[in-house]
Amino acid sequence: MGSTRTAWHVLLAALLRQHRPRHFQIQSEVPLSTEPPRADVLLLRNDAPGEAHEPAGTLRRLWSLLPRETIVEFKSVRRTYRSRDLDRLWGYLSLHYAGAGKRLGPRRDLAGVLLIPSRTRPLDADAAAHGLVWRDLAGGYWQLQGAAFALYVVELATVAEAEGDDLLHLLGHGTARTVEARRWLAEQVGAEEIAMAMRELEGFDEVLRTLLKKLPIETLLPALPVDELLAALPPEQRAAGLTPEQRAAGLTPEQRLAGLPPEQRLAGLPPEQRLAGLPPEQRVAGLTPEERLLLAPDETLRLLPDDYLRSLPEDVRAQIRARIGRPL
Repeated sequence: MGSTRTAWHVLLAALLRQHRPRHFQIQSEVPLSTEPPRADVLLLRNDAPGEAHEPAGTLRRLWSLLPRETIVEFKSVRRTYRSRDLDRLWGYLSLHYAGAGKRLGPRRDLAGVLLIPSRTRPLDADAAAHGLVWRDLAGGYWQLQGAAFALYVVELATVAEAEGDDLLHLLGHGTARTVEARRWLAEQVGAEEIAMAMRELEGFDEVLRTLLKKLPIETLLPALPVDELLAALPPEQRAAGLTPEQRAAGLTPEQRLAGLPPEQRLAGLPPEQRLAGLPPEQRVAGLTPEERLLLAPDETLRLLPDDYLRSLPEDVRAQIRARIGRPL
């Protein structure tokens, strides 16, 4: 463990492999996560004169609790807290503290904040497994006590209601319920730097759908490419107002017919077009002998004796009578 690997590490691994008990396996230089550890947000406290008492515009009761540095982990409505996420946050805190050097003093200089829509059973189970105790700070704020670093849990939905914060409600519920929240969201998506950072991330289409529920698409056209806006719309809204010709433009014949049942594919075609391209055995497949007789040309039907024609079913006889003009 460490940022620098030395020759001694290789010797240690060799020693363990050669002299291990048989029921152990030895692996060296093993990545401990599929991705590099990355904090969602790092908060750096600056207690310059006149700034320490400046009021906050969101999460109003949180800031005064925080030490010099704070790692923030956010769990959204769509990707909420999962089992062992608390272990991952503890790992971030320990790694950050180990690499801080002299910048941080005692462990009380570092804290963690977990932002969640609301408390969940997996979170409660993980906290209990760590032996942590919940301390209610009121209004949706909690402290988990009993660990090396201070940890605060914020239930966004509760805090949003308690503090009347519509923007927190957007993050806590995934919906923009006020004009202010929708306007703020539109401004963020419309800002080039923020939009570029969001476009390749999971959940960007959900953000657009949240906007498009309440805002006309024209509001977003100057800021975002049309293809991204259309991708966020359900199919029926994408095609709304288009003529049938416009909906089918650019599609191959196979794509136009995909998903249609056979009777709809053939609707509107005369018999000869429905049968065009089929070999004789496919044209008559599934037909009774009497129905196959109707495929014969009129000249052939006129040559058949009346006694034979009278032996046919009434519906077939009626069609032949109409075609050859002869009473049967």
